[in-house]
Amino acid sequence: MRIVYPLLWSSPGRDACREQTANTAAALARRGHEVTLLMPQGEQDPPLIAEALRDYFHVEGDFRLVQRRSRWAGESLTRSLMWLRQVFADPEVRAADLLLSRIPVMIGIGQLAPVPFATDHYRPWPDELPLIRWSFRATARHRRCAGLIIHSAYAAGSYLRGGIPASKILVAHNGAPAGFEPLCKATARERLQLPAGRPIAVYAGRVNAEKGLDQLLALARMRPEVLFVLVGSEGNGPVERAAAVMNNVQAEPWAEPDRLPAWLQAADVLLLPPSRAPLERFRNCVLPMKLFAYLAAGRPILAPRSPDTAELLEHEVNGLLVEPDDPQAAAAGLDRLLADPALADRLAAAAHQLSTQLSWDHRAERISSFLESRLAEIAEPDVRPQRSAYSNTVVPPSATIAGAAHAPTAAGK
Repeated sequence: MRIVYPLLWSSPGRDACREQTANTAAALARRGHEVTLLMPQGEQDPPLIAEALRDYFHVEGDFRLVQRRSRWAGESLTRSLMWLRQVFADPEVRAADLLLSRIPVMIGIGQLAPVPFATDHYRPWPDELPLIRWSFRATARHRRCAGLIIHSAYAAGSYLRGGIPASKILVAHNGAPAGFEPLCKATARERLQLPAGRPIAVYAGRVNAEKGLDQLLALARMRPEVLFVLVGSEGNGPVERAAAVMNNVQAEPWAEPDRLPAWLQAADVLLLPPSRAPLERFRNCVLPMKLFAYLAAGRPILAPRSPDTAELLEHEVNGLLVEPDDPQAAAAGLDRLLADPALADRLAAAAHQLSTQLSWDHRAERISSFLESRLAEIAEPDVRPQRSAYSNTVVPPSATIAGAAHAPTAAGK
């Protein structure tokens, strides 16, 4: 399959969307597909080669990189629309079997593409933008729409409720990092110059107010004997300034992929901020990618009860879940993990076992099967896209979404 994957960005960066794109493209290339990343290049952007992206993102896969001179790099609505106008006319696209992207506006204007198209995304747009659900439906039902690849059943439910045909939705969870260097806790702490005998709780991800880190700071104030390490700082924002005056909070710079395993494996407990804000207020964190790295690290995870992470985390099976926005509950959960090594070890082992079932290659295999089936259907002249009447009844996504073989938890999910 010849796949062209247009990007909104003109240089590599630390955003989760760029990391996810690089891993997806590399994994599809390893499946034998001809994958071409189509990148806008502004006047100040240097020439890039595919090997530079592979090195930056620590991925393996023989994808191509094609840069096109353009004024329209960036994620704003106007830039996205103008860049797509250029993309649709590009000879690489017109020679492709499929246009695949993470560009949000493709969900609304993909029918203008000259070839079959699919969108790989994570946000529940029909719930967030109900006034333009009609546009999503029209695009998804278009004959050339191969489908929507959604990162969670939580988000996929939004598209079902918005009237998108179930046969055009694939739930495909992201992958756990490959090649995690196994380190014992003592070795990891020695390498990072962390105290050997002190309890340590680690958060690894973007350090900003939108990630619910106020809840971690509140937890840290309640447990001064525990060292809280926040890995992912990129400046001196409000979280870093608050941490600087606390004796038991340590903000560390962003960790490159080869250094991240040591930070995670130095922890007694890994923390997902016990907050509703990332999912419900800021709406920019649905089944966060950091969770996949946490699972691979083989350390116990303390996380909030949340409908998106519930697809992977089960209370007292592979994680310890607490009520969000309740520092007392978070503190009690942390105390329990630190005081009960047997529980911590059991949860850590189950989390690591789950990570072995979540890989980028497994995701690429499922995406390939889904897209090949959909493209074969598009090629049939007498076949029309399935239509699905809007219903107010919420149907469990696992029962309706095409190919929704979600990664099982220890309880079978």
